[in-house]
Amino acid sequence: MAGWRGRPGFRTVLNFLACVLGVVSPCLGAVGRHTMGECVDRQGRAQRCMPEFENAAFNKLVVATNTCGDPPIEYCLQTGVTGVTKSCHMCDSSNPRLTHPPRYLTDFNNDDNTTWWQSETMLQGVQYPNEVNITLSLGKSFDITYVRLKFHTSRPESFAIYKRTTEDGEWIPYQYYSGSCRATFQRVNRGVITNRDETEALCTDEFSDISPLTGGNVAFSTLEGRPSAYNFDNSLTLQDFVTATDIKITLNRINSFGDEVFRDPKVLKSYYYAISDFAVGGRCKCNGHAASCEANVNTGGGARLICVCEHNTAGVDCDRCLPMFNDRPWGRATASDSHECQACNCNNLADSCEFDSDLYRRTGHGGRCIGCRQNTAGPNCERCLEYYYRAQQNDPCQPCNCNPLGSIQQQCDPLGRCQCKPGVGGDKCDRCQDGHFGLSEAGCRQCSCDSAGTVNNAGACDQVTGQCQCKQNVEGPRCDRCKPGYFNLDSTNPSGCISCFCYGHSAKCAVASGYAASVISTPFTTDRRYQYGPRFSTFTYGQRGWTGEDRFGNEREIRWTQVGENLGATADSQEPVYFVAPAEYLGNQRLSYGQTLTFKLRVDPEDVRLSAEDIVLEGNGIRLSAAMTAQQNPVPRRVNQEYSFRLHEDPSLGWNQRLTSFDFNRLLSNLTSLKIRGTFTDRGRGFLDDVRLNTAVRSGAQPAASWVEVCECPEGLTGQFCEQVVPGYKQENPQLGPFSPVEQCFCNSHSATCDTVTGECSCQHNTEGIYCERCLKGYYGDATQGTPNDCQPCPCPNQAPCDLAPNGEVVCTSCTEGYIGDRCERCMDGYYGDPIGQYGQPRPCQRCICSGNIDENAVGNCNSITGECQKCVYFTTGTACERCLPGYYGDATSFPKPPCKPCNCYQFGTQVGGECDQTTGQCPCLSNVVGLQCDRCVDGYWNINSGSGCELCDCDSTGSLDTSCELNSGQCQCKPGVGGRQCDQCLPNHYGFSSSGCTACDCDPRGSLRLQCDEFGSCPCREGVVGDKCDACKENYYDVARGCIECPACYGLVQDKVDDHRDKLRQLRDLINNVGVNPDLINDQKFEERLKQVEELAKDLLNEARKAAGGAGINADSLRQALDALRDKVNEIEKAKNNAQATTNDAKVKVQDADETIRRIQDKLREANNYLGNEGKQALDEAKQAAANFGQGSREMQELAEQAKELANDQTEDAQAIEDTANQALQTSKDALKAVRDALAGQGDIANKRIPDLERKLQDAEEQLDKVNQEAADALANAEASADRATKILANAQARQPNIDVDDLKRQTAAIKDEAENSLLPDLDKLEADNRQTVNDINDNYDAAEQLLKDAQDKQDVIDQLLARADAANDKAEQAEQKGRETLGEAQKTLEYLSNFEAKVQESKDKADEALGKEAEIRRIIDEAVSTTDQAEAALGSADSDARTAKKTAEQAKQIAEGAAADAKQVKEDAATIYDQATAVNNNADKLKGDVDSAENTFNQKKRQADDDETRVNAAMDAANDAQRKADVAMDKVQGTLDRVNKILEQLDRFSGSGGLDEGRLRAVQAEYDRIKGELDPDAINAIIANLRIDARAQGRLLAYYENLRGDVMSEIRNLEEILRSLPDGCFRPQKIEQL
Repeated sequence: MAGWRGRPGFRTVLNFLACVLGVVSPCLGAVGRHTMGECVDRQGRAQRCMPEFENAAFNKLVVATNTCGDPPIEYCLQTGVTGVTKSCHMCDSSNPRLTHPPRYLTDFNNDDNTTWWQSETMLQGVQYPNEVNITLSLGKSFDITYVRLKFHTSRPESFAIYKRTTEDGEWIPYQYYSGSCRATFQRVNRGVITNRDETEALCTDEFSDISPLTGGNVAFSTLEGRPSAYNFDNSLTLQDFVTATDIKITLNRINSFGDEVFRDPKVLKSYYYAISDFAVGGRCKCNGHAASCEANVNTGGGARLICVCEHNTAGVDCDRCLPMFNDRPWGRATASDSHECQACNCNNLADSCEFDSDLYRRTGHGGRCIGCRQNTAGPNCERCLEYYYRAQQNDPCQPCNCNPLGSIQQQCDPLGRCQCKPGVGGDKCDRCQDGHFGLSEAGCRQCSCDSAGTVNNAGACDQVTGQCQCKQNVEGPRCDRCKPGYFNLDSTNPSGCISCFCYGHSAKCAVASGYAASVISTPFTTDRRYQYGPRFSTFTYGQRGWTGEDRFGNEREIRWTQVGENLGATADSQEPVYFVAPAEYLGNQRLSYGQTLTFKLRVDPEDVRLSAEDIVLEGNGIRLSAAMTAQQNPVPRRVNQEYSFRLHEDPSLGWNQRLTSFDFNRLLSNLTSLKIRGTFTDRGRGFLDDVRLNTAVRSGAQPAASWVEVCECPEGLTGQFCEQVVPGYKQENPQLGPFSPVEQCFCNSHSATCDTVTGECSCQHNTEGIYCERCLKGYYGDATQGTPNDCQPCPCPNQAPCDLAPNGEVVCTSCTEGYIGDRCERCMDGYYGDPIGQYGQPRPCQRCICSGNIDENAVGNCNSITGECQKCVYFTTGTACERCLPGYYGDATSFPKPPCKPCNCYQFGTQVGGECDQTTGQCPCLSNVVGLQCDRCVDGYWNINSGSGCELCDCDSTGSLDTSCELNSGQCQCKPGVGGRQCDQCLPNHYGFSSSGCTACDCDPRGSLRLQCDEFGSCPCREGVVGDKCDACKENYYDVARGCIECPACYGLVQDKVDDHRDKLRQLRDLINNVGVNPDLINDQKFEERLKQVEELAKDLLNEARKAAGGAGINADSLRQALDALRDKVNEIEKAKNNAQATTNDAKVKVQDADETIRRIQDKLREANNYLGNEGKQALDEAKQAAANFGQGSREMQELAEQAKELANDQTEDAQAIEDTANQALQTSKDALKAVRDALAGQGDIANKRIPDLERKLQDAEEQLDKVNQEAADALANAEASADRATKILANAQARQPNIDVDDLKRQTAAIKDEAENSLLPDLDKLEADNRQTVNDINDNYDAAEQLLKDAQDKQDVIDQLLARADAANDKAEQAEQKGRETLGEAQKTLEYLSNFEAKVQESKDKADEALGKEAEIRRIIDEAVSTTDQAEAALGSADSDARTAKKTAEQAKQIAEGAAADAKQVKEDAATIYDQATAVNNNADKLKGDVDSAENTFNQKKRQADDDETRVNAAMDAANDAQRKADVAMDKVQGTLDRVNKILEQLDRFSGSGGLDEGRLRAVQAEYDRIKGELDPDAINAIIANLRIDARAQGRLLAYYENLRGDVMSEIRNLEEILRSLPDGCFRPQKIEQL
């Protein structure tokens, strides 16, 4: 040890480490007056404490990967002197004195008796790269201060020290030692440790020298040279660095003198590893929370070192807090902070807690209690667990005990009340609420009892079972269905359901559909006031069939009272008088079962005596009655009272006889009498009114009659009520009618049906009789046996009658015609057959069939067995004389005779030796010959007399009406203007050979050089004459009749001025084109000034409009609302226009892909236009409204429209130029085809000479095609420019609006321009570059037909213009529609006011009705007067003075009545007057409404006209699409033709290269050429071009039509405005609009 203790540098480091880690006592003064073992100071405060410093390796387990002695080996001591005899010894693990195990590394080190560990020698292979590892296990974590090794041999040349912090962790290097650091460990020698990585393992050669040969020491300090060693407490890196549980020494290379290279065994035996002491200085790692460590015996019996922890810590290394001391984060104790663990606050309700960093950040206390008791939870067990509660903080937490079925959740409120599911009640949600049942996961269900089926209609149920309390005839858990035998669950029925009737045959029925509720009553009134009111069943028009009788059926008088409008009855004794109902209340009234009979009754006097037979019903032998007061009806009084009797068997209803439901229905099924008692006292009186019997009728109306049944009938019955008998059954007792049961028919099993009443059978099986008890005539046997074979047919032909002979044989008694013999077994002469089958199957006798071609008087005309005819006449033959003889034809079986005719075939049209068909008479014709006798040619053929068939007419398909021609001359039937035998050319002075014929040139002879026009219909004109027909003079020429004379020279000035204007228009067009392609900002101060002027003008117009509106009761708000509505409509029109424009643009997109990029640029420009529209929208709408009031259009707009029209004409001229170019290209193609024909005709060398010419022609055609393509592209560009110019013109017109920020508009335009230049233009260039080659390839394959497509596209442009005008016309029509709607709105407001006026009139009528209502009181007074008179008359036996008094009283009553009648009459007249006035006002309102309806009809008519215009526009679009399609088809055909021409040219090239011509191949080429010629017909192409011209003229006419239509629409708009102004102010302007 003296070697390393004497080094001052190392000593200083050890002293520092001892101070830091508490190794030596001199450092104690630095930390206070306490030892390192004290964990608390004198004041009891916690402080850092550490276990004692020790050699942690002492007596610890060491494991070496190589140890000598097993087997024993010899080793020699190294002397370092060569040639000296070495001292050698043995290493033997079995000999204690010669063993050197690894445990000697950590045993007690005694210099007097040294022990060491030793490896095998170099002779056994212990040398680099083979290494030896020594591993020391410390048993727990230690804070390591140093590692010291004392070698018994020389120190190794290369070795290293490793540590790990867990028993199964990875090895981390502590220090490398080597004389060759870079070569062995890839480290620099004696490096320096920096702050960047203080845990870096260095390499040094300080201890790698071979001397000393024995006793050399190596000491490694863990903190030496580490920058943070002096701040160890704050360096987590170094704290982890000094921590180790295991130390490993790796011995890599033995130091030697180099003599091992000679491989001398004695030398090799002297090199080996040997270590005498392995010491590790440090402290048991307790993180400053323990003063000692002690051994802990584990369950396996082994001891493990652990810290004796203080500061409320725990763990092997005191690396965590005790379970209840986690209120602050655990930390390693330092000199300044002991990091004592703090107790958690768990309110004495938990035994452990854990640290929660988030809680600590939020509250400053990080202890979260674990395992809270008493049903508590929370960081401090401060609240109840989920599903527990307590009312006070100190109360124990009680379980909520929420019923899991009835609670939404298990958590309750602080009072323990749970949150219940629907229908559940109680604090714990453990029972159902009233009206609910069935507690379950879904809560409680509503009882869902059908209230109609429960007692008293309550709808309640049992809370557990849900069973409802049903009415008498109802069942089911919900009381929602009738019991078997009942139907029609009804809340008004106390029993719930009605019993099934079904005439007693079935107990199964249901509600019948198709029945509606009805009332049997009698309309008595004739007063108009009551015809449409509710009183339709009163006795206001006589007795209506009602009669009276007493209890014994004797007739009693009843009378109709005119004053009361009711029926009255008076008793002449104590016997009551009954009102007897007429026939409409009788009969089958079963549909009234369960319904009510109601009526009104009053009696006099009131001293009534009731009986049990006040209401009487009779029918089907049943009599039913009830007292008048039954069913809670009132006692009759002098005043009218309403009575109601329910026709049902329920005992509570008070009927005197207990009937079953069946009997009650049986009573009603044939009701013969209905009586209502009218008098109740001796000589009393009664008055009946408003009798109603509720019933049902077949109808789909409402309300439905649910009390009508439909029955499920038993076997044998059918019908809605089982009232009909099924076929096969009959009634057992017909006297019972439909109540009779039924039984099956008895027919001896020979019939399934019989008469339902009599039982007579419909017999089968050859039987007859009522019960099918005997055989039919022609049959024999016993029909009562009951089998289908009871009656067998007689063995006689044709079922002739037979009989049984005494011998049992059957004998035919009467043979039918044609049969003879005892059994009719033979046929008579003239008949044939085999009746009994003597020659095979039996065949009946029948007359011989000879088609009438025999002599009827002859005998033996046919064979009696086969029927073959043997004597045919009339040129016929065959078994039935059914066909004609050869040379004849016809239907041999037809009449009259003779039926066969000779063939008479035409000699020149019939094949030689041919005969005609015997059935049809058709002769065998030569080719193209037709006709029964081959006497005419097929349509399209002629020259039949040639004897070789007919020849083809060959009529031109274009110029002929059909393919037929004259039979002898072959002349075809030509279309108008067409001539030639084959109709293949135009007549003189005609042109345009096409499918419609030729058109007359109609050249004006005054201006034409000749009357023949060119192929396009253009006539050759004289000088100064223009027009297709040469019928007009050109500019500065006049008088076409004299050939157009040139105007004087002064008109040339005018012409020059016109030319100047045209130049300016062309400049304007170029300018617009330039703006569309490359828009630039233009500072136009005049334009801005003009805008301001327009703004001022718009304001003036607005003020004028407001002034004009003020007088008519219209304020600014209403005008603004109208403008807003108009503005919305304009937006919709604009959208519709844009949609139409987009549809048109789709056709243009097909021309070039580059159009898409152009459209994007146009969209950016359109955004600038939209900006204008948005910013100045309101002012524009106001200006438009003002303009509409003061007229439409302006001179400037007309000029712009004319300019646009001139531009369109320019495009038409351009299209004409393109068409001419196409014609030139077409002519070139014709020349090329002609050259091909000449080449084929010339053959040989001529072909070789003509091929270069043909190729040159083809090249010229291709050049001409390129020219056409370029002109087409120019035309397309011009068309696009025209569209842009039209858009710009519209934009210019719209741009003249006020309140526009011109500077901002410029900025917006500049931004859009920049964006277009930066984003869209490069895309356009790229698109052009990408497609340039593709376009060139396509152009190389086009031909002259390309121009046809361009023409169609030009026509599309014309259609686009027409669509634009159509859109404008549509706009005008919709504006007219808007004005019409505004007019209609005003009229509706007027009508609403008039409706209010009508309400006032109705109020007056109500007052009049109230006055008329007094009439009833008047009538009551009259009735009392009459009653008084009657009493007076009854008391005539009294004194005369009483009579006079009664008479006087009657006269007074009469006067009162007459006065009341006069008053009523006056009131009635007044009411009639008011009614007439109201009617007049109402008529005026109806008239005004009619005017409004008329205006609306006019508007609808114009709207339909606009719809028709839209239809025409669509038709125009369809026509354009059709033109496009035709052009595409033409292009495809021409392309195909061009391909074939190229193929011919290739064949010609092969001919030229082969050196000779093959005649067969030339013929094939000739045939291909002929086919091409037929398909590429120049006349057909000319016809297509002519058709396109016709379409162009038709589009021009359509354009003119829309111009006229626009004028009509404008006229209609003005007409509607006049209607609006003409509405009278007095009707709809009595107050201001905003006050309505």
